[in-house]
Amino acid sequence: MENGKQELFNKLSHEEHKSIKSRTVKKTKATQKATKVRQDTARKKIESTVNMMRLFNQKITVYSVAKEAQVSYNTANKYKEYIQRNAH
Repeated sequence: MENGKQELFNKLSHEEHKSIKSRTVKKTKATQKATKVRQDTARKKIESTVNMMRLFNQKITVYSVAKEAQVSYNTANKYKEYIQRNAH
């Protein structure tokens, strides 16, 4: 039993080491750029959805904006202050 735990530990340590070695500046920058693009897309969706909902006098909540903008609730919740500020 103890041998199995040690073997598992060794495998996990090896995978972690491979993961750390594979991180390069180029990959890190690419990941950061992709994240920024996703964030910008979500922000634009949320902003335009809030504007449309205001135009049609719909009730504006984090949940309703998330549903209408087709983003997750957690993503919309990151913009909660913006949504609440523009809800009126």
